[in-house]
Amino acid sequence: MFTKMNSAAFGAALILFAGTVNADAGLVTYADFSSWSAAVPGYTSVPIPNPTGSEGYDDFGSGTASVSYEGVLFATDAGLGNGVFYNVGPEYWGSNGFFPVLSSQQQTIGLTNILITLAAPVTAVALNFDTFFGTDVTFTLSNGETLTLTSAGNAYDLGSFFGVTDDTPFKTILLTSSDPVLNLNALNFGAAVSPIPEPATWVMLLLGFVGIGLFGARLPARRAPVLLIDKAQS
Repeated sequence: MFTKMNSAAFGAALILFAGTVNADAGLVTYADFSSWSAAVPGYTSVPIPNPTGSEGYDDFGSGTASVSYEGVLFATDAGLGNGVFYNVGPEYWGSNGFFPVLSSQQQTIGLTNILITLAAPVTAVALNFDTFFGTDVTFTLSNGETLTLTSAGNAYDLGSFFGVTDDTPFKTILLTSSDPVLNLNALNFGAAVSPIPEPATWVMLLLGFVGIGLFGARLPARRAPVLLIDKAQS
């Protein structure tokens, strides 16, 4: 068993470790819910409930407004735009085929915006979103990651999907758009499964092990100690 490692072998070990740690870092995006859910077993779903208002919608106010569902806070920020925050049900839109949505709309200054605050940090989130006119929507995570997606422009019949996993946890997701109406529903979140290392990662691992083996083999062999016996005492 080796008790020490020379500098070259130690460097090879560092290469091995760096390849393992950094190979799968960063934000991963998904095109649809099925691919996202396959990477996030045991996720939590928070559907937007039907509004309680008799007109088919709930009005939470303008500027800074909020509502909480199942421990998740949804809010709008007056610092970003002066729109009104609603829960809009299918009966208001005149079709039972739609699901209730949270809607930031009718702003005259700034951006439509919805901030989602979770009870604890997560590494994965997915939701459905859309706008009235197909304007881009920017998603900003509290860990600093941002992603901009184009919406389908289906109004309340949400036709666009946002799903990500990340190795750095985040607790909030901010949606912003210059479109006059921004909607979301079907929030899901959880902890992502670590992805299987890519082929390049396996190559780095093998090189690291080979390097350690080669440099270890070059270490001088240890000889058994020689016992010197004084012939005069024999």
